[in-house]
Amino acid sequence: MTDRETSVLLDGLAAQVPVGRAPTAQLLRAGRRARRRRAAGVTLAVAAGAAVLVGGTATVLDLGGAQPAPLVVAEETLTERPESTDDRVGSAMAAEPENPTADRTGPLAGSVTASCVEEYSAEAVRGRAFAFDGVVVAIGPSGTDRSDIPGPELAGVTFAVQEWFSGGSGESVTVDLPASTSAEQWTSSEQGPEYGIGSRLLVSGEDRWEGPPLEPIGWACGFTRYHDEATAASWR
Repeated sequence: MTDRETSVLLDGLAAQVPVGRAPTAQLLRAGRRARRRRAAGVTLAVAAGAAVLVGGTATVLDLGGAQPAPLVVAEETLTERPESTDDRVGSAMAAEPENPTADRTGPLAGSVTASCVEEYSAEAVRGRAFAFDGVVVAIGPSGTDRSDIPGPELAGVTFAVQEWFSGGSGESVTVDLPASTSAEQWTSSEQGPEYGIGSRLLVSGEDRWEGPPLEPIGWACGFTRYHDEATAASWR
C-alpha cells in the first residue's frame, strides 16, 4: 500500500468515528450524593500498515502485506483526567449541601414586612404562575433587573428542584429573590443570612415584567418560605 493509499484510508476511517466529549449531566438532583466520572472511548482502527487512535496519539505501524487487515475496534476506559473548573462547579451542584437554614420555618426572613399585593394562603399559591420546592445550589446576579427601572436589591438564585407544584417541569430553575444579607452584615445576636447554598425553600411567584421572555421572581409576603412537609403538602 502506497503512502497516498494509506492517507486516503485513514481519512475515511476518521470520518466514520465520532470525535468529541461524551455528554454529561449538568445537574444532579440535590439530596443525592454522587460522584461524576468521565470515561472516554478509545477507538483503534487497524488497517494494512496503519493504526489510528482517535482521541489520543495517532501511530502508524508497518504490518506489511498488500490486502487490508480486518478492522479492529477496541473500547478502553481511560484513567480519570485532572478536574477542571467546570467539573468542580458540577461536583458542587451534585454533592449534597448542608442546609444552613434547616431550623427555620415560616416566611423567608425579612420578607414579612414587604408591601403585599395579595395575602398569603395555600389557596393563593395555586394562583401564582409557578410554585416549587427547591434547594439553593447557586446565587448570582439578578436576571430581571432593568437599569432604567429602580427596584429592590435582588439576586438570581438557582435551585435544584425537588418538586414542581405548578408552572414548570425542569430539574433546575433560576428565580430572582431579595438578595440575602451577607454574614458580615449580621450581628452575633441575630439568626444569620436569610438563605444560602443548601437552603431548602418553598418558592412561588410570577413573571416580573409580565411578558416574554419569562423573568421569574419569587414573591415575598409568605409566598416564599422555608421548607416544611406540612406546608409543602398544602401547596400540592
